[in-house]
Amino acid sequence: MKRAGYAAVAGAAVLWAAGGTYASRLIHEGASFLELTEARAWGTALILLIVVGLRRPAAPAKRVNPLLVVLFGCSIAGANFSYYASLSRLPVAIAITVQYTAPGLVVLWAAVADRHRPGRRIALALVAAVIGVALLSELPSALRSGHLRLDGLGLVLSVVAAFAFATYMVTGEHVARALGSQRSVLRGFCVASVLWVVVQAVRGRPHTLVEPRFWPGIAFLVVATTIAPFLLFVWGLERVRAQDAGIVSTLEPLTAALLAFFWLGQSLSAIQIVGGLLVIVAIGVVQVERPVREEVTGAVG
Repeated sequence: MKRAGYAAVAGAAVLWAAGGTYASRLIHEGASFLELTEARAWGTALILLIVVGLRRPAAPAKRVNPLLVVLFGCSIAGANFSYYASLSRLPVAIAITVQYTAPGLVVLWAAVADRHRPGRRIALALVAAVIGVALLSELPSALRSGHLRLDGLGLVLSVVAAFAFATYMVTGEHVARALGSQRSVLRGFCVASVLWVVVQAVRGRPHTLVEPRFWPGIAFLVVATTIAPFLLFVWGLERVRAQDAGIVSTLEPLTAALLAFFWLGQSLSAIQIVGGLLVIVAIGVVQVERPVREEVTGAVG
């Protein structure tokens, strides 16, 4: 089942990349990134309420701390908002690289919570993944240009995005194993939806959401790039550890680079190709099972 879990997380990363590329197109056409984020949350909560409500649960849900569910939902909203907000203030290279320090934060949390140092396999995969993401986003070129201006608020937002993403993975792992993927995602997005209702009530009229020209795009974002990937990712968290899922999720910036190459006609530099290969190596290393002798030794020791 681990292989299926890795495949689900990888599929989620690919769909998220497609969603980011498509959302960028809508934003370029005048849509508000904040209102697109709100629409994704509200649409996902509504559709899953209908789907889950019509289906008889296969097994009763286990008890889960309500505060954990609230934290899960808040991390979903926080990760989406802070990442897109950081992109509006920082070079893409910086924002993406900081965002994908999240797998490292998950590994650090696991080390502190479990009082167990990460194995060599995880450490190697993590280093390869983070370096790969930095090269994919062309961070070295941005640093060498000499014209790099770092906005203080943008950096704060990107760090918040990383912590929110890490929190989403850690809490999602626990919530998913108690409630299952559908009920977990439903509860998480219900919490996120309430937060966005409060935000929009303060902001006033949602201009993007009342324009019919954006409705087909919003529907696509809700179904294909929110419901599907979040269900896949949380389903994967039921089967693999959050730290492994975080490393596999670095497939997202690689997919985004490939989509930009094939869909938008952008070029891929040699350094980006190297970064992509490092990400692929990291994902492969994560999925290498430990030798049986090592597992037995660990159990005895």
